[in-house]
Amino acid sequence: MRLVMLIENTAVSQKLLVEHGMSVFIENGGNYSIFGTGAGSKLINNAKRMKLPIEQITAAAVPHNHYAYIGGLDSLWQVSPKMKVFALRAADCQPVRKNGLFSVPLGDLSDKIRKHRERFVLFESFQQVNEGFFLMRDENCEKEFYVTDKNHKIREGDGYVTDDMSQECFGVLFPSQDRKKGCVIIGGCAHCGLPNMIKTVRKNWGEIPVLAILTGLHFMGSSTKKLGVDPEFMSRTAEEIRKLNVGVVYTCHCTGLKGYEELKIFMGNQLEYLQTGEELNF
Repeated sequence: MRLVMLIENTAVSQKLLVEHGMSVFIENGGNYSIFGTGAGSKLINNAKRMKLPIEQITAAAVPHNHYAYIGGLDSLWQVSPKMKVFALRAADCQPVRKNGLFSVPLGDLSDKIRKHRERFVLFESFQQVNEGFFLMRDENCEKEFYVTDKNHKIREGDGYVTDDMSQECFGVLFPSQDRKKGCVIIGGCAHCGLPNMIKTVRKNWGEIPVLAILTGLHFMGSSTKKLGVDPEFMSRTAEEIRKLNVGVVYTCHCTGLKGYEELKIFMGNQLEYLQTGEELNF
């Protein structure tokens, strides 16, 4: 199994483009998929630079309805028109960021679903994408590990309700046909909390090894050099991850550089940063 970071906030080469978004190219069991599509069309340039066969992508997984993960959908459909998009049914919503009297749209997945319903696979809580690739939502629901934003809302009728991120899903990948050998967890912002994601996987597949995790953690503040969570929360999260006995956590995107530096104090060599252009093989 091969995972290639198509785009995120940083890159290993100036020849590759970056943006505030995330997209991972997945090659597994003869299938080509993508997790997140970035914020725009830049991932197409990067895929060509890295000679990745994006025209053969058959499935795109959307972790949640924010532009950082769905902005590249239209560009991908142009090069891979048969690509199906997998998302939680709850992601068919209208998320906004409330700034006083103003509301700023955060994602337009609902519009895309209305225009291209035949291209979408919407599911309630659990869905197989292809051989060895599954999507699921948090079933553990320990709120102490949630990372949400009080200014993030969902439009409901003429008003708004708090976005509790029940629209978020994450992926589970099995590099081997023998699933007892372990899995790799892949997430977007991990709003539901990384410990909850791990416990949900173990709830469904038992005490299988978690070989590695690749996900943003939404620790970034107003810029990549600022924190959006307090160190005590990071410490509790790191301690819980250690207890769960998992492999290396590769983080990126919304964790932020400051978030990565601070979390690494607690996690040491168990935490690494994966930049645009880097890849993992299992």
